[in-house]
Amino acid sequence: MIAKAPAARGPPFYGKYQMIEKSMLKDAERIVRVVMVTILLTAGTSKFFSHSGFFEYYSMLFQGDLRIRLPEFLINAYLQLIPYMEIGLGLALFSNRYKRLAMYAWFAFMLSLLVGHYILQEWSSVNQMLDYFFLGLLCFVLPNHRSWFRRDAQHASTDNPVSN
Repeated sequence: MIAKAPAARGPPFYGKYQMIEKSMLKDAERIVRVVMVTILLTAGTSKFFSHSGFFEYYSMLFQGDLRIRLPEFLINAYLQLIPYMEIGLGLALFSNRYKRLAMYAWFAFMLSLLVGHYILQEWSSVNQMLDYFFLGLLCFVLPNHRSWFRRDAQHASTDNPVSN
């Protein structure tokens, strides 16, 4: 009797294309989401501990000689809300149930920051904001594990997009 060699571990091949296992995509999503949560929680808490430095700095910049002028009360109200939105959104991203809603909030919040940097004519910051959109897009399209504390069991029938 000739023993068969064990099957090679790794992503399966379908035709000439190599497929990425669904569990690996879920692991990647978890890493991306942890990065997003860390960014938001760090940014929010640093603003709370800046002793109004964040607010005063950006409030002064928005009152400068700009092409687009917004009312001071509107700018100041939004600047006061930003740390709360960052903390809230960072915590919301922990939820698997509300992931899609939190992702839409991520895009809206990042768009608001992009517009703010555009108004301030900080072109390099506008370009750097695109990285956050791509990070959000990656998290948006990747599947996620059902729990933060364990990996979903692999099932060949659900991980194989070709079979059914």
